[in-house]
Amino acid sequence: MKRALVFLLLGPALVVPTIWVAVGVPLDVFVANMAMPLLAVTFPVLAIAGLLDGYLARTIPMLLRALLIGLVGATVGTVLPAVLLGLAPQYQPILFGLGGAFCAGVCSLLAHDYSAGQSRPGDVSGSPS
Repeated sequence: MKRALVFLLLGPALVVPTIWVAVGVPLDVFVANMAMPLLAVTFPVLAIAGLLDGYLARTIPMLLRALLIGLVGATVGTVLPAVLLGLAPQYQPILFGLGGAFCAGVCSLLAHDYSAGQSRPGDVSGSPS
């Protein structure tokens, strides 16, 4: 459940300020021209990345998985808008790829279960006796 919340709620909320800072245009121009398509494309991109991250969570180490999920986010974030929207202005595929890569990688790190390998006080399930 934590992975779905991170990828589907935090990810799209994180992509807009990240790209706004990276592009450096005034806020009113950014919201009108780039933020809405970015939000519309980011949701399915992070849904695909979240499914793949959940599948790979038990087999690949955390840092390697975050890089791989970032690569998947960049690839899907660049290809999906080109397929759905057709020809776009020259800067948009770069923005979608950057947003997909950064946010998918960060969401993968945030969704990792850091307490999975630790035993809790009073937990005797792992004891040999």
